[in-house]
Amino acid sequence: MELFKKSSIIGVAITPEKGLEVAEINFLNKQVLKYGVKPLDFDIHQRLVADFDIFKETLQELLLELQIPKGASLVLCTPTVVFKVNDYPAALDDAQITSAIEEELSENSFFDNVEPCISAALVPSSSMQFNKVAYVASQKTALIEIAMIIKDLGYKLHAIDTSVNSTLNSLMYREQVSIVDDTTWLFLIVENYCCRLILMNGKNYVDAFEERVIVSEVLGDVENYSSIVSAINPLLKNLPSKYLYVVSKTDAINAEVLSEKLSYSARIIHLNVNKYLDVDDSFSYAPTVNEAAASLMSLDVLGAGIYREFLPYTSVSFNLYNKYLGDVYLLEQPPEINISGRTIILSNETLIKIFIVIALVVIIPTLIAYSIMSKYLSDLETKSQELDSKISQIQAFLKENENVSSDLFDEGDEIKAGLVHNKNIYSYYSIVGTEIPKKLWLTALKFDDKVTIEGQADNLESIYSFFRSVKDYSPDSKIELQSLSLASNSSKSPVKDEDFEIDSEVDSVLTSMNADFYEFRISNAPKEDKKAGDKDKKDKSAVGDLPDLESIKE
Repeated sequence: MELFKKSSIIGVAITPEKGLEVAEINFLNKQVLKYGVKPLDFDIHQRLVADFDIFKETLQELLLELQIPKGASLVLCTPTVVFKVNDYPAALDDAQITSAIEEELSENSFFDNVEPCISAALVPSSSMQFNKVAYVASQKTALIEIAMIIKDLGYKLHAIDTSVNSTLNSLMYREQVSIVDDTTWLFLIVENYCCRLILMNGKNYVDAFEERVIVSEVLGDVENYSSIVSAINPLLKNLPSKYLYVVSKTDAINAEVLSEKLSYSARIIHLNVNKYLDVDDSFSYAPTVNEAAASLMSLDVLGAGIYREFLPYTSVSFNLYNKYLGDVYLLEQPPEINISGRTIILSNETLIKIFIVIALVVIIPTLIAYSIMSKYLSDLETKSQELDSKISQIQAFLKENENVSSDLFDEGDEIKAGLVHNKNIYSYYSIVGTEIPKKLWLTALKFDDKVTIEGQADNLESIYSFFRSVKDYSPDSKIELQSLSLASNSSKSPVKDEDFEIDSEVDSVLTSMNADFYEFRISNAPKEDKKAGDKDKKDKSAVGDLPDLESIKE
């Protein structure tokens, strides 16, 4: 889901050897999604950006060219000014260790007139008497200037790392250095303005040495290599290890050549991240990326690009974007809460996670319960309305009949009234039940506002006699013998009229007797003209000359 997806981190690095670099890295796929680099002057003596106005202009151009959207988070990697690993008494707390570090930095020439910004981390150590602490420091004013520039350009500063840490993280990420727990090894980084020799235990810092050596292609190979060998060889004699890993960032030094000139008893491994670049097939490049340029990107910008995702794999991490910068940092930070001694930063991602937990534990069950209760209450409301309606009907009925008394009700009168109302129907039922001649049977009766009697007989006299009985009941009625016909076919089997069916037993008896029979309809209901006309024609052809119906009525 896009809502819960982490926003991309854009790596930005100030590298004296290359200038200003910007890169976006797909951490999982090891793919360079975007990369750009532009020249930028750097004062190697002060270890500062030479001109911050030019820095702002150059950074803005790179971000626009690479189409980095406003609001994106940036991780900045700056050249390391101070990097040290020291032991402090285990009795000292964090504040006392910080004070000790500040006192050490007060004697450093880089902070004669400038306050330091410090980031320190506790390093795993087997000593019970001392705590091993690694820390980096840079000029506070320079970092504030950079932070304000990034904010003015419309971007967010996520973290500030240093080149030493970014280089190590990048090599581990690219799997170009073998990190084995409890294995001691040496890490040599050669830059334009210094060489750093770092003693490692697995992926943990143990000790660090810095030798200020200026190397340049202008000086020539002899002088460049000689100055580095003279500075490093004395240190190597006192630092036995499993192997020495040499990384050259400067075009003035080929790491392979330097490895041959160094005197060390253990194995020496070399890596060039300069014009002598060793081929790295572990990375791929997006189609829009200039592969030739991206293949030369520094370890610094790579480390910045993977900073957030690589944190779980590191033992020590630094971030100079911290409270040392004062309001510039504090005003940009999300609020914090303390729960059971644990500080939780209420970032957007943390707030989303908290909301999900609350939703799962409280909101969703509440909504489900509310939905069930709403349906239950709705059903109760519906039943209540139905009962109210019935009550209203009963009350209305009672009001209409409030003057009615049981004394006024007579069952006999009601029965008599019913008999008078239905006298006509009762009389016809009496006739049908008592006046049916022999050899005549009825097939259909309909008594309501109109009377219809249908039947069959094996002789005409029975039909005429039955009709007279019906007619005598009400001489003035319009009841008449509407239909009379012979119901037989050439085989003497009874014919079924479309309006009624012959009883199966009668049909069987007549058929066995090979006898003709007649069917009739007595009714005061209107005739169906077309059907009646067709029927009359059929009747005449079937029966022949039947007695005149008018004479029968008389």
